Formats: sequence, C-alpha cells, structure tokens
Amino acid sequence: MEINDSLVPDISYLIYRKCTPTWEIIKNEISFNDLTYVIEGKGIYTINGISYEVKRGDLLCIPRGSIRKAHCIVDDLMNLYSANFTLYTMEGELADMPFPLLSHIGIKSDLVGLFRELSNAWVRKEPGYRIKTRGLLLVIIHRLFELILLKQDRSSMDYRVKKAINYISESYASNISVKEIANMVGLNTVYFGALFKNETGMLLNQYLTIMRINHAENMLQNGECKVSEAAERCGYKDLSHFRKQFKMVKGYSPSQCLKNQPNLV
Repeated sequence: MEINDSLVPDISYLIYRKCTPTWEIIKNEISFNDLTYVIEGKGIYTINGISYEVKRGDLLCIPRGSIRKAHCIVDDLMNLYSANFTLYTMEGELADMPFPLLSHIGIKSDLVGLFRELSNAWVRKEPGYRIKTRGLLLVIIHRLFELILLKQDRSSMDYRVKKAINYISESYASNISVKEIANMVGLNTVYFGALFKNETGMLLNQYLTIMRINHAENMLQNGECKVSEAAERCGYKDLSHFRKQFKMVKGYSPSQCLKNQPNLV
C-alpha cells in the first residue's frame, strides 16, 4: 500500500465536543473534510442519504462535497474530537482523504492524546499554532494510515522489539547480530528472531539492511560523501557487497544518487 507523502492540511475548525441531548448537525453540504473520532457514546450520522450509527472507537472520514447531518442518541451521549480541514498536495492541488467513510479503530490512547494536544493547541492559539496544529494533524493522519490501511498498530508492539529498533537506529553502523540484541533484551536467539519477525513483518537482518541502505541513500542524495564513504559509514566494509545490497533494496545503484554531484562518484 503506497502512502501519499505530499499531503498538506489547511484546518478550518477543531473541537472536543461533549454532546448535549439537543445536539445536532443540520443537513448541509460540506466544503471540507470532516474527521471525527468518537471516544464515548453513540450517535447517528447521515451521509449522502445513508444513515450510520457510530459508537465509541469509531472514526468517521467524511469527504468534502458530502451532504451531512447528525444527532445524538439521547441515552448514550457522545464525546468526540472533530477536525474540519481541506487537504492539498505540496503542488497546491486538492487531495482526498484515503480512508473509508466509517472505520472502527477502537480507543487508542496515543491517538486520543494526539487529538487532545491538537484541540488544545487550536484553542490556545499561541504564536505558531497553525504550524503546530498542521503538524499534529499530519501525525494523526499517519497514525490512521498505519491502523486502517497498513493494518499495523505500533503502539502495541512488544517492548523488547521496540528496544531493539531503538538500538538499531543508534548503532546501525556497528557489527550488529541477532544474538547480541537477543541477549540485550534477555531472550534466546530463536525466540527473539521469531518475535521480531512477528512484530515487524521482517527478519532482524532484513530490517538492519534496510535501515543501513536508507541512511546511505540519504547521505548520497545530500552530497555528504562518496559511495565508498557512505558504505563505510553505514557498516559495510565490502564495497561490492554494499552496491549489491543497495541495488536490491532500492532498485537502482548508489552512484545514481550522485547524478547531481558528479565529483563524488
């Protein structure tokens, strides 16, 4: 699943709403995207003539141009976070939310925390708040990519795997082995290898290779160093092996990163 990395939100409205028995949204056509996360209670949303009962843990992603109305279920009032915004690409073109209209994602404490911080920053309106709120909303959208499109929930990842990933991010250039990291987290090698693959979808050595090559690509694209220097900085002593690994991961040779820095090839 390819994720659009060029999204830029323009926020028009944010609220943490504790619904009253008389709360409703009058039928209207919206010119923005409505992202609503229900954290308590139930309600009825009617979108383009179709009614949906939403409940705790549901996420509504109502696209711009929709005809929308809503009301509470009186004996189980909703608490919810709602963000209204327009999405653009970095080229300034309108973009759509890539999520289903209604998803049940459950109550995720980290997501609730992000919405809370977003709502608070919007209400306080301190200097620079628009930058902060755009950034927070993008983090929320990325989290929804993980939960809805990629079917990943990194918040529940085993703490030993998280510790291993943090160690790799800081020590990717060193001679790391599965046995070394398994010992570091207090597990035998076979069990840890299986746990890591189950949590990340790849073997530890595969993950390490991708991290090393990604770092090398970044160094080369920024013109920091030659191919041989990037290989050494990322833990490769054999330049030929580095070139093969780079081509395998990226689909092109490391020297292609240097087309704008010809003196560094």
